[in-house]
Amino acid sequence: MRRVLVLSHTYLQPAHRGKLRALAARGLEVTVAIPQRWREPWFGRPIDVAWERQGGLEVFPLPAHGMGGKGEVAKAKYGRRALKALLRDRRPDLIQIEEEPNTYAARQVLAAARRLGIPVVLFTHQNVELDQGWWAHWKQRRMLRKLTGLVAGSDLAGTLVRRDAPNLPIAVIPQLGALAPHEPQHVPHEGLAIGCVGRLVPQKGLDTLLQALALQRGAKWRLTIVGDGPERERLEDLASELRLAARVRWTGGLPAEQVASLWPDLDVLVQPSLALSDWREANGQILMEAMANEVAVLGTDSGVIPELIGDAGMVVPAGDTQALAAALEQLSNHAARRTLAHAARARALRLYSDDAIADRTLEFWRQVAK
Repeated sequence: MRRVLVLSHTYLQPAHRGKLRALAARGLEVTVAIPQRWREPWFGRPIDVAWERQGGLEVFPLPAHGMGGKGEVAKAKYGRRALKALLRDRRPDLIQIEEEPNTYAARQVLAAARRLGIPVVLFTHQNVELDQGWWAHWKQRRMLRKLTGLVAGSDLAGTLVRRDAPNLPIAVIPQLGALAPHEPQHVPHEGLAIGCVGRLVPQKGLDTLLQALALQRGAKWRLTIVGDGPERERLEDLASELRLAARVRWTGGLPAEQVASLWPDLDVLVQPSLALSDWREANGQILMEAMANEVAVLGTDSGVIPELIGDAGMVVPAGDTQALAAALEQLSNHAARRTLAHAARARALRLYSDDAIADRTLEFWRQVAK
């Protein structure tokens, strides 16, 4: 295997390309195709991409239609002629599509690759059964069985695929790695510095976190909330009702490089996601980044969170305010927190660094492309 093509809107942000750069450093010619233009619904501004090459990694902007905007990803598609030309020009030995199996783009790329006899691996985060009707489910099952292999972002995501494609080779590997500093820096401060990063939507469980902190009003703590979304105004009102407003800082949505600058100021990252019948946490990237930066992590048992944390942090039942408050109280103890922070960094370096993710991904590619 010499040439690999990866297609995904995930790599619009250069900070997310660490895995790809690590794969290129292993002697592969890696091309990542991303939408030429994309609009993030929570930032509200379009992102335009230019062609570039860094070492063995080529970033190729591909014309696309309907890319970006809330609820549009499933229907978005690449320009047919541009996609066909890219596949013919690059002639990759393997293609990895990092879009969900129910998206038009995933089906489109698979069909184009099969016409040229190129093996295809799909990456999926999807960890709940979707209510998409029998016809859409049949099409998805049919598509999965045409793949050469599948990378699942969690054990649960892999289990769901196995029901529809029992003979498909599957590996459980996070989509992105975490950039680990050589020596994490931490700024001295008083009290417990808590961070929460993510979209401000109901399923992220920010209500539970604020209510848990209200039970810890007598303790010394401060909370930084990074992210934006439709729930922001309501959550700000809730913080005021709970008499927490003076201790909560709202930064709004921040690009990845600015999020990275927060780690020295934080003691604990909390991911209070809910576990609903139609949604569980599928992406733990921010947890891995915190762990790599030697920040203690506290999450719920929603989706991928307990898999990522393992025994290197604290996990509480989703939606349990009392349990979350008790865990925060335990993390107020400096010695206990430092022990978990060291364990978190060790786990991240072993399993979630860009190099670790690249090695596991390459090993799976070689297995399925024999």
